[in-house]
This record gives sequence, C-alpha cells and structure tokens, in this order.
Amino acid sequence: MTAVALPAVLGGDPVITAATDPAWPEVGGVESAILAEITDGGQWVGYANHPAKWRAVLEQVVADTTGYRYGVGQPNGTLAIASGLRAQLFARGSSWAEGRDQVLVADLTHASAHHGVTLGVAAQLGRAPRLVPVPAKLDATMDEDVVASYLASHAERVLAVVPATMYGNFGAIDRFAALGREHDVVVHHDNALGGAARYDGAGAPTASLSGQGGGKAAPSCEGGLTLTDDPELAALLRADTDCGTGPGRLDPIPYAEVGPMMAGNQRMGEQPAALLLVQWLRALHARLVMRENRRLIRSLVADPRLFPEPVLWNPPPDAEYPPFFALYLSCTEALESSLGLTPKDLRVTLAAEGVWAEAGFTPTHLDPAWRQWAAGLDLPYEQSARVVERAVFVHTKFLRDPRFPDVLGEILRRVVAHRDRLRGIGEGRPEPVW
Repeated sequence: MTAVALPAVLGGDPVITAATDPAWPEVGGVESAILAEITDGGQWVGYANHPAKWRAVLEQVVADTTGYRYGVGQPNGTLAIASGLRAQLFARGSSWAEGRDQVLVADLTHASAHHGVTLGVAAQLGRAPRLVPVPAKLDATMDEDVVASYLASHAERVLAVVPATMYGNFGAIDRFAALGREHDVVVHHDNALGGAARYDGAGAPTASLSGQGGGKAAPSCEGGLTLTDDPELAALLRADTDCGTGPGRLDPIPYAEVGPMMAGNQRMGEQPAALLLVQWLRALHARLVMRENRRLIRSLVADPRLFPEPVLWNPPPDAEYPPFFALYLSCTEALESSLGLTPKDLRVTLAAEGVWAEAGFTPTHLDPAWRQWAAGLDLPYEQSARVVERAVFVHTKFLRDPRFPDVLGEILRRVVAHRDRLRGIGEGRPEPVW
C-alpha cells in the first residue's frame, strides 16, 4: 500500500485549501491610497491642455521596463491593438494599402484580439481585412516559418502581421519584425499576455499590452497601452486616443502637431492608470518569483525520480524576464504510455486539488465565431489543435506563488502513486474552466 496521500478527486484532502490558496489579484493599501487621492482630487482624466498625471507616469514606467521609448494609455488591450495598427497604416498612406486586404493573425490566441485587428484596419482604411490565422508551434506562439513562406508568395496582398505573446513565451518577434521590413508589411506585436515581461530582441514597430483583470500579469479595471520607439507613431497614437489632438508640451511623447485625423475618444482614465501602475510595480517583483518558479518546475517535470519518462514539457523561456500570464505544460505521449492517463485526466485531477488548470484558448480555426477565416486556407493547423488538446494551462496566481513548485510536486507524486485509480477520471466530467 502506498504512503502517498490520496488525490482529492478520489476523496483525499486537497493540497490547496482556503488558507493556502494564493490571493488574486494581489492588493494592499497602496491601491486604496492612490485611488482615493485621484478620486478626491477631482481630475479623473487628462486631455488636450489638461495633462494626465498618473497616465503619464504609467506610460513612462511601462515603456522603460518593456524596452520601448513611448507608451500610450488605452481603455483596454483590444483597442490598443487597433490603435497600433491604425497608426502604422496612417503613416504609410492610402496608396501603399491599395490591393492589400489580408492580416496574418495568430490561430492560437484569445479571439478578441481579432476584433482589435478588424477595428484598426476598418478605422483607417474604411474596410475590414481578410484575416489569415497562422498555425502555432508547440510553444503556442505563431509559427514564423509559415509566415515567411506565406509572405514569400503573397506579400503584395498583406497589410499586416500580428504575432501574439502566448502563455509563457514571446515567440520569434525579432524574426517577424525582420520579415515585415523585408516584405514591406506592417508588424504589430499583440503582447496582451506579456505584462511586466521584457522582450530582449528587436521588437515590432508597435506593441500592445492589456491590464484586464481576469488573469493578466499586471491586472487593472481594464486598461491597456500601445508602445513604440518611433516618435511619429507615438504622436499618431496619442492623437488616435484623444480626438485627433497630438502630444502636448507636458506629454512624455515629444510635442508634435498632428494633421487632420478622424479620431475618437479612447483615452485612459486616471483611476485605471493608477491601478495598473501599482499592479505593474507589484509585477516587477512577481516576475522574479515567476522566473525562479518556472526554473524549479522545469527541473521537477524533468526529474527521472518523479517521471522515468518525461510526461510534461514546458517550453524553454525565450527572455530574461519571460511572460507569466500562465504556466503552460504540454502533456507528452508518455502520459498515456507510461501512466495510462489522458491530458483531461490530469486537468481534472489538478482542478480537484484547487489548481486553476484548463486546456487554454480555443484556436481560431476551431472557434465557431471565427473559424470561417481559416476555411479554404492550405495551412497546417494540426499543431494548434495539439497544443490545446494536450495543454495544462495554470493561472498566473500559482506561478507567482513561491510555494507552488512544492505544491505541484506533491500533486504530481499523488498522480504517479495512484495512477491506476485515476485512469479515465476525466471521462464524463466537464473540462475545468477558471
């Protein structure tokens, strides 16, 4: 008889209890104080000749810590994508866009990103683009080789490429930026899942971040930013958010007069800016914990004393401070051949122990609302589907908890010890969803 405790899904006590469940989001007196100061002060938004204080601070801190020169606050990450694309299209001019109608997007991403792409193109060109979902690699990021091949044959039809940070990796952003220069197409990096991570290579001309509160590394009451190194693009981004008015004299972006631009009001308010700022500062510490936790977890799943054959795989980090939207583990075939378990068996077991674990985002080519864009394309979507079928996708609150490597180790030891009784445990049960 084994001495290892019974998994919770089989009636044992869960490893995570109300007392040990990581808090989400992490909050304290700083958030309350800064929001009270803004609320009592009366200036809740900045515009034109009424400069925003906390939005300007946030924009500088985020730009500096992500490696860009300028940031522009946005109401959310979706509009941040739209604004980045629109600024680049505006700068290129209408003649360049003639005959181009396609935008290459990530097949594996949250589909709301595609709405931002559509909005950005339609706002500038007066027409919606034809989306081309690009398959994912096993690390869940857009496949740069597929993009290179597609552009080699169809670049004259392409407006933009929009790669996305996924789970814990940026992907080949430097390669996408180089392909954009080579083929004269717009490249925007959807870095909504990047949070306080920092990409170390050559970035895209524009990038976007999200502070949505469901699980982002630096949550807010919504909020986002668009980032760039180009002062001309930065001025256009400011005008796009501020009814056509470019940066003023007290703006972090160099003062510039922007010509006529059909623009609305999508300014970021002072309350969400301040909340995102404080959460961003907390995330600068969390990224240190996350980096160490990921190292420990990679060692854990590769330890032959736990798994004689590796049954879980985590992609190698691709930055000094990699993204930490979630811990992404991919189940190898050895999960079935060595333990007799399926990925769903493992997800259900983890969920019963109190871990928020699920399969992750639905690929665009399988999403009922968006799959029409993939229809008829001769692109290999099998890897995108495989990522989701075999993923164990764990919420960021666990990855940034110093206790989690030990917690995960205890759960996996229970899985190994009781694998015979866990076989098929996922059958007939709903998929766990956060």
